[in-house]
Amino acid sequence: MHTEYENIDRDLFVKEDGELRPDPLRDDLALVIKSQTGLIVVLGCGHRGMINTLHHAQKITGVEQIHMVVGGTHLLHASREQMDLTIAELKRLDIQKIGVSHCTGLQAAATLFKEFGDKFFFNNAGNIIKL
Repeated sequence: MHTEYENIDRDLFVKEDGELRPDPLRDDLALVIKSQTGLIVVLGCGHRGMINTLHHAQKITGVEQIHMVVGGTHLLHASREQMDLTIAELKRLDIQKIGVSHCTGLQAAATLFKEFGDKFFFNNAGNIIKL
């Protein structure tokens, strides 16, 4: 599944045959853990889109319930529309914990905190999460 509102950053490039070309980010990775409470998805930077990554995790595992998403959400430059659609989908997915880090940005993090309250946390270096 691919959302219409999550797109690859146009300012990211890869050098191929001596030329810079738009990076399709085929190497964007996430770690998906099956737990008793649902999937735990650890994002690297979410360049291909946090929601796209969550949907892909559901698809490859066959597990619908996502308990937690943690890591870089790449929402630093997200439009208001993208934020609204992302929040709506996170609520629809009924995610219980959202831990953001480096590339989320303070404004997006504040918006997520406002929407998710106690389900939200900053996932900074040194943070410990018990599964």
